[in-house]
Amino acid sequence: MSTSASTDIVNPLAKWEWLDPLCIQGSVNLAFDLGGTSWPVLLDDIERDRALIVDISAVPALAEQLERGDAFHLFGHVNGAMVRTSTLALIEWLDPEEGEGGRQRLRCSYPEWLSTVHRRNSFRAPIRAEMGVDARLRLEDRDIPVTAELRNLSLGGCLLAMPLTHAVSLLENQRFAPLELHFPSRQSLRLSGCIRHVRSDEEWREALVGCEFDEPGIDTERLLWYCVKEAERESARSVTTRDKALSPSPLFRGPDGKRPAPRQPETASLPVGNATARRLKKIADYLSAQILTLQNGGSIASSLLSRHADTLVTLSNQGDQALLYALGYLHGETPLVRHSLGVAIRATDLVRWQGYPEDVIKAVAASALVHDLGKCQLPTSIVESREPLGAEARAHLSEHVPAILTQLETCRWLSPDIARAIVGEANERLDGSGYPAGLDDTQLSALGRMMAVVDVIDALGQPRADRDAWPLLERYRHVLGHPALFDATWAQRYVRRFGTAPVGSLARFSSGALAWVQRIDDRGLPAQVHLVLNAKSPRRRLDQMLNDNDIAQLGKFEGVVPEASYGLSLS
Repeated sequence: MSTSASTDIVNPLAKWEWLDPLCIQGSVNLAFDLGGTSWPVLLDDIERDRALIVDISAVPALAEQLERGDAFHLFGHVNGAMVRTSTLALIEWLDPEEGEGGRQRLRCSYPEWLSTVHRRNSFRAPIRAEMGVDARLRLEDRDIPVTAELRNLSLGGCLLAMPLTHAVSLLENQRFAPLELHFPSRQSLRLSGCIRHVRSDEEWREALVGCEFDEPGIDTERLLWYCVKEAERESARSVTTRDKALSPSPLFRGPDGKRPAPRQPETASLPVGNATARRLKKIADYLSAQILTLQNGGSIASSLLSRHADTLVTLSNQGDQALLYALGYLHGETPLVRHSLGVAIRATDLVRWQGYPEDVIKAVAASALVHDLGKCQLPTSIVESREPLGAEARAHLSEHVPAILTQLETCRWLSPDIARAIVGEANERLDGSGYPAGLDDTQLSALGRMMAVVDVIDALGQPRADRDAWPLLERYRHVLGHPALFDATWAQRYVRRFGTAPVGSLARFSSGALAWVQRIDDRGLPAQVHLVLNAKSPRRRLDQMLNDNDIAQLGKFEGVVPEASYGLSLS
């Protein structure tokens, strides 16, 4: 047997050796069209190098098409490979043998060649983006499918590419049912199986997901085999050295014979003119890729962390309010990435506002970006628990802190003291009730006290499995009303700096107007807004920028409201 995945057999002896095992009941199917229906038949006998004897008694309706002269193929399995004959044609019908019960048998031409494709991972046909294959992965425990790009395809599995933010929640051995593959010709495949690996590409820009298929039925495998062969053929067109170019595969052309329109990248949803949002998106992609790397046993990428911390500090220096507003466009990121970005942006801004030197500001930015990433290595039963955690689970939860601190030891440019303050003390409390070390008021650093305030205000604003997101004023009351837990000075600084109408939040006014806050004044109130809706006329969408005194026409500022309640988001 050839060790290659796809082989054409033309040698007479080799053809017979592949055909002979198919003379077993249930081993062969007949199809007139590779993309159509197939029927079980019996390869009754082989007249070597001359003809095949085929029994169609199980499906006598085939006789009409065969008598009409329609060409057909036979295919089946031999030693773990799919075997298909070349085009065959009817030679003659054989008279029913006495005692055979009226069996319908025919003699057909002997195949000029056989094509074999091995069943598992020996060959994967490459799929290019311009081939236009639409892939949708639906996990067994989720209702909404994940859109992906098919990168290669075999009889045993495939490789999918998808945005990093979609991949961080995928797990090895996680079941999917189905994976839907839609080709431009309107042919489609539905396959079940499990995820074998999830990793980022070499440039940390997208996720690569390896999938293994379950054993498909004969019709599905025949169609899958056809798609693999056509993908191989289409790929060969771009590298062929023949004098005559291969014709395009109809599988990758629409019904009109044209190529599909190119897809728009996910970043196309970001505002074209908002360079800050696009640069922030790159930091978000880095965090998602770093999460995938940690989940696969990798480590913190020191140079990349340094580079993205520099970017964050630069963006903060250019305008903290513009950066906070750009954060709203990344609403589609995972909760862990959104939390990491939100905490890093505000912690960086606070220490810059308080006059810390540049090297400290960068170290704060870097440490805050990764302060919670260790949670991605914890069991989901702990991270997504709907019940209060017991003592054992809480002890397990606290392990995410030393896990990241250990990783940061390889970052030679990063101050260990600042890393310990930002990562190690974010979950500590002044009364010693925090974790992982139970440090108290006398042991906590100034940066650690700041980080605890920033971290808890952002965390309470994120919905969790065991509770809804807290309104902003309730979060402020929590930190200001518990001086035994949180540093009162840093809590007051936070409120004063970011206000009661933070940039990027949705503000409501007494007129019913709803507007995105783009800038705040020294009192923390809206100074520039983007008016988008009036709650009293929800069907009428608005689009108007208002500044300073013009905002007064909206009425009294009533507070910040949950954007999801009105079906709104910056993204």
